[in-house]
Amino acid sequence: MIRIQKAIIASVLGLAAISATAQQFSSTQASFKVTDSQGGGQYIYGPLTGRGSMPDAIVYMLRQVHNYVDDRPEVGKFFQSRDGTSVSAFFTATAKNRGNLPIAGLLIVSRAADGSAFAAVLLDAKSHFGASEPVMMKALSAVWQPLGAGSSGAAASAVAAAPSASQGNLPAAHPRGPAPLVQTTGGDRSAVISLPAGWKVTSVASGTLSAAGPNGEMLFLGGLYQGFQMRPDLFENFVNIGNQYRRKNGLQAGTYTVISKSNVPGNAMQVMYNVDLNDGVGLRKGSVRLSLWGPRAMSVDGSNIPVRFAEEENATLLAVIRSYQQNEQMMAQMRQGAMNRVQADAARANAQSIALNQRREASNAAFDAHMDNLDRSSKINQDYILDRPVVRDSENAERGTLSNSYADSLVRGNPDRFQIVPNQDLIKGKDY
Repeated sequence: MIRIQKAIIASVLGLAAISATAQQFSSTQASFKVTDSQGGGQYIYGPLTGRGSMPDAIVYMLRQVHNYVDDRPEVGKFFQSRDGTSVSAFFTATAKNRGNLPIAGLLIVSRAADGSAFAAVLLDAKSHFGASEPVMMKALSAVWQPLGAGSSGAAASAVAAAPSASQGNLPAAHPRGPAPLVQTTGGDRSAVISLPAGWKVTSVASGTLSAAGPNGEMLFLGGLYQGFQMRPDLFENFVNIGNQYRRKNGLQAGTYTVISKSNVPGNAMQVMYNVDLNDGVGLRKGSVRLSLWGPRAMSVDGSNIPVRFAEEENATLLAVIRSYQQNEQMMAQMRQGAMNRVQADAARANAQSIALNQRREASNAAFDAHMDNLDRSSKINQDYILDRPVVRDSENAERGTLSNSYADSLVRGNPDRFQIVPNQDLIKGKDY
């Protein structure tokens, strides 16, 4: 939005006529009023002194705009009132003396039968003029009242006959002001949105909301595509997943054409596109913001609207999108619930792992004990069959398997040093 200093405007519009064709007209600092619009931009209005033709008045005002922005205004088509007393035209320019700011404006000139004229100029940044112009026009119509005998009717008719931005050739972002909106929700009530008459919420779940308008408008916010392998091109993923869903539900796939792609903060991509969903509605204008959440998930926020309604409803659609809010208390509860489930799943998995390890260890211990019993029994049976015991030498801490007769002689000769080892005291790895 631009703010025009009153002193500068007054001096610019107070200059004498600067060309031969327009030198019959002039304005003074006292005659023009400069007003800052609450919605952005400024509007300037007042009488032109002198007498001249309608072309003279228009040329004079365009030259004042040229002086003010230091650039020749590019004028669109002219609109004339039915009685021929007023002419309006949209224009664009680059304000070279304001950092090359692109601006847009509307010029209105009204000429009375006696040759006197009245003029108004509406100015704002080009990107915002579509939204501020209706607000400024409304304010101007309320204040552009008697400025001279017999002149109020001409001034009022000029404002009434002035076109809206949607009638001009400006690429206005918001051709008309938004329609009245009413807050609504549905589903699990995890999100709310404000909608105009005729719209309805089609789904609300876990913060995701979708809505539809009476003319085929579609809105989807807070969405998450997950469980799909994500390719590098996020818009390609968006198209493929969306068409996969449509085919699964018995609908024809959409035909998409990219208009523009741009990277936006948050590791995201903003895509403007056209799409025909082959549903009889015709071509739609769409916009979507996509953000990669991982190798198998991405967030999706977007809308589309039939082309024939896009210019008329653009401001309303933007206001609807901006009104979307998630229920933070409920979302916090959902996030905590999800975290609790994750923690419970982790604890359950850990407990299952511990139990499995315990069973595995118990099984291994039982198997080892079983094999030990087999080995011990095999040793005992072998010694019994071969008539040989295990003798322990307590002096040297040694032990060995000897023949029965030799073992008996050692034990009888020195019982304090040599002893026959009972079967239950046999040591695995030494005795068997």
